[in-house]
Amino acid sequence: MGEKKLSLRKIAAVTLFESAVQWYCFLLYGTAAGTVFAKVFFSQSGNGTTALILSYMSFAIGYIAGPFGAVFFGHIGDRKGRKVTMYASLLMMGISTSIIGILPSAATAGIWVVIVLQLMRLLQCFGRGGTWGGGILMAFENVPENKRAFYAAIPQIGLPIGFGLSSILIAVPTLVLPEEIFFKWGWRIPFLSAIILTLIVVYLKGITMETEDFKKAQAKLEAQEAEGKKQKVGFIPMVKGYWKTLLLGCGTRWVDGTFYNIFIVWILSYCIGWLGMPLIQTYIITIVACVFKIPFTLFGGWCAQKFGMTRTFVIGGLASAVLSIPTLKVIELSGGNLFVTIMGVVLGWSIAYNLIWAVISGLWSSYFETEVRYSGISFVYHVPSFLVAGLVPTICTLLIDYGKGDTIYVGIYSTIVALISVACAIALKYRHDRGMK
Repeated sequence: MGEKKLSLRKIAAVTLFESAVQWYCFLLYGTAAGTVFAKVFFSQSGNGTTALILSYMSFAIGYIAGPFGAVFFGHIGDRKGRKVTMYASLLMMGISTSIIGILPSAATAGIWVVIVLQLMRLLQCFGRGGTWGGGILMAFENVPENKRAFYAAIPQIGLPIGFGLSSILIAVPTLVLPEEIFFKWGWRIPFLSAIILTLIVVYLKGITMETEDFKKAQAKLEAQEAEGKKQKVGFIPMVKGYWKTLLLGCGTRWVDGTFYNIFIVWILSYCIGWLGMPLIQTYIITIVACVFKIPFTLFGGWCAQKFGMTRTFVIGGLASAVLSIPTLKVIELSGGNLFVTIMGVVLGWSIAYNLIWAVISGLWSSYFETEVRYSGISFVYHVPSFLVAGLVPTICTLLIDYGKGDTIYVGIYSTIVALISVACAIALKYRHDRGMK
C-alpha cells in the first residue's frame, strides 16, 4: 500500500513539473507578444496599435498548428503509448522556444526574422498538441477512478507555475537592466532557459511508467487482433464515434480560451497602453495571479471530486459570467493602481474562472474510452483553439479601441462566452448519463 502511494506521488510530481515546463514555453510567448515583440519584431510596421495587433496575430497564428499537433500526437498516443509521445512533443516545444531567444531584431535583420519567428511559434504549438493531453492522461489514467477528478487537476497547476516562472524570468531583466539593453538581449534569457528545463523533464520522464489504462487497452486490442477483429483506436474511430461529444466539448473549451487570454494575455497591453502602467507592474500582476491560482486549482479539484465535475464546471462558468464585467470595470476604473488591478485579475481569473480550469481535463477525459482518449481530449482542447483562444487578444484590442478604453464590450463578449460554455457542459452531462457519445 505504501509503495503504491509513493508511486502515485512520484507520478503526480513528474507530471506537474512536465506540465509547468510546457506551459512555461507556451505562455512565455504570450507574455512577450504583449510586452516585447511589438518593439523587437514589429516596430517598423507603423504606429503602436498596428505593431501590437501584428504581435498578437503572430501569437494567434500559432494556434493553427495546435489542431494538427493534436491529431498527429493524439493518434500516436492512442496507438503507441502516452510516454513516447510526450518525449517527442516536449522536445519540439523546448527547441523551438529556445531558437526564438537567438533571433535578431527585425530592425537588424529584416522581414525574414519575422518569418522564422512565426515558424518557431507554429512548431512550438504543433508540439504542444501532444504535451497537454499526454500530461493529463499520465495523471488521470494512473490513479483509481475515485481519485481521478482531483489528480487530473494537478497537471493544471502547471499553468500558474510555468507562467509565474516565465513572468519572473522576464521581469527580473526588466527590473535590473536599462530599457535599451532589455529589449536588445535581456528578454532572451527566459527563452534560452527553455531548453534546459525541457531536458530536465525528458530525463525525469524516464522514471515514469506507461499508464495502467493504456496497458489494459493494449491487451484488449491484442486480444481483438488475435480474433481477427478490426482495431478501433486513434483519431478516425474517435471522430466517427464521438462527433457530438467533440462539438459540445469544443463549446466548453470556449470559456477557457477566452478568459485566459483576456485576463492574462490581453490585459497586459491594456494596462500599459490605456492605464499607463509601467512594464514591470504587468509582470507583477501575472506573478501574483499565478500564486493565487495554485491553491484554487487544488480547491477546484477537491470540489470536482466531492460534488462532481459538471457541477463544479457550471458553478465556475456562472461565477465567471456574473463577475466578468465588474472585474474588468474594476481594472478600468483603477486608473492604473497596481493593488486594485491585481484584485480584479485575481478575482476574475485566479478564483472564479479557476473552477473551470481545475475540472476541464478530468471532465473531458471521462467522456472518452481509453482507446481514443488521447485523440479525444487533444482534439477538444486544440482544434477550436485558434477561434476560441488565439484570436481573443486581437478581438479585445479591437473592442477596446472601439470603446475608447471602455471595457464594457470586452465584458459583454466574455459573459456571453461563459454562458454558452455552461450550456454545453450541461448538454454533455445529459448525453453521457444516457449512454450517448
